[in-house]
Amino acid sequence: MAEGRRMGEKKKVMVAMDESECSQYTLEWTLQTLHDTIANSVLVIFTAQPISDYSCISAYPFDAHEKMRNLQENQRLVATSLFEKAKEICGRHGVKALLMF
Repeated sequence: MAEGRRMGEKKKVMVAMDESECSQYTLEWTLQTLHDTIANSVLVIFTAQPISDYSCISAYPFDAHEKMRNLQENQRLVATSLFEKAKEICGRHGVKALLMF
């Protein structure tokens, strides 16, 4: 038993995903290659997105709040789309995943 882990506590395996096809292949590889490990662990899928450039917002002081809200909403939509794809891939492998924004 690994130090620091309590009796009965499951291991966690994390896979970070972004919008690239490479991320989807990485998740597929992880599910195929580490299936036995993941079967007895918690699989955590984390969305990784590039940092948004908010510098353009200062050029439009009158609607800056609205532009910021639109950028944040777009990031939420991208994350939701990534999670849906991850759930689909995990479902094909019979694995349930914990999804994190």
